[in-house]
Parts: sequence; structure tokens; C-alpha cells
Amino acid sequence: MRYVTFVISQMDDERCPNGESATDRAVNGEAIHYINLLDDGTGVALYQLRGDLKQSTEVLEADPEVLSVERSEASDGLVYLHFRANALMTDLLSIFRRYEIVVDWPMEYTDQGGLRVTTIGEDKKIREAIAEIPDGIQIVLEGIGEYHPDMRQLASLLTDRQQELLELAIDEGYYEMPRRATLRDLADQVNISAGTIGEHLRKIETKVITELV
Repeated sequence: MRYVTFVISQMDDERCPNGESATDRAVNGEAIHYINLLDDGTGVALYQLRGDLKQSTEVLEADPEVLSVERSEASDGLVYLHFRANALMTDLLSIFRRYEIVVDWPMEYTDQGGLRVTTIGEDKKIREAIAEIPDGIQIVLEGIGEYHPDMRQLASLLTDRQQELLELAIDEGYYEMPRRATLRDLADQVNISAGTIGEHLRKIETKVITELV
């Protein structure tokens, strides 16, 4: 069982997968916990907001593509949306169904406004599905490999910045034997001192190792 993680960095019709306008900065997304497309061409989603929940809800309610919004009474930023599904989102989810691809929920928004998606399935089908993603959806591949259920739990221990630095260290060969990169090499790429990136990596290692043990 394989996984592929990629970030949707841009959708040409400037619509996000939940019906929210991608250019409307009054709404800040944290994650999409579930999406389901209905037979009438609409969709429902459990969407997590960050920031001013009241203001974000009002913006969504004013969006003509959003049919209804129900905000969670708990202070967790969750809202239930009923919206008109756009063509790109419909195409993307249809590809997942056709190739029997499972989405490892939630989809998570990055600090740069992209949407990180992890899919699970057979290796051949995953590759075929990625090849069919419409040109209007631009993706950046982040990882591919054997899926383990505890992967997301470990990743959730780290901040976005820590995940970026860990991925950089792995990609550059810092953890290989012998090492292909030094702390100075890593530091030069992210414009911080070698001591600072070393401290970041030690904190990352402590979190991950402690959880594993």
C-alpha cells in the first residue's frame, strides 16, 4: 500500500476545493476534514477555519457559491458547508474514485495557501491518477513511499517550519552515512546560522524519537 503527498499550489479558476474564493484573504483555512459530492452537482464539506471564525463565517455566507454554513458550537473552528461544486474539484475527486484512491483526511492548508493532500492506494493506480490531474490544477509532489498509519501522527508533532527543515535535511543527505551535507550547507539554503538549524534539528529529533520510544 503506497502513499503520495502533494500540494495543490494553484487552481486556474481561482476556486478552492470547498467553494471558497481563493483570493478572499478574509477566510483562512486550516484543514478540510471531509468532502462529499452529491448527485445534484453540489457538495458538502467539514472545513476548519483559523483566525476570526465569526468574520470568516460571514464571508462564506456571502459567497454565492456557498449554499449554507453551519458553525460548530465548540471553539474548534469547524464549519459544515453546503456549496456548488466547481468543475476542477469535481474532476479531481472523480479521478480518485475512478482509480480507487483513498484520501488520508484531513487535507491541510500550508502557510503559503496551498492545499496538502495525501492519497493512498496501489502504486500503479496512484501514478495513473496523478497523470490525469487536469492542467488547471498545479501540484507540487512532496513525497511518495510505503504507507504507515502512524505517519500523520508523527508529522503532527512538528510545526510547518520544522517539517520543512527536516525535509531539507533528508533531501540534502544530512542523515545519510556518510553525510552528504553539513549544517552549514543546510543553513546557507535557508539563510540562518548553522547553530540555529542545528538547534531546530535537535528539537525535531527529540520530538520524533520520544514519540517512537
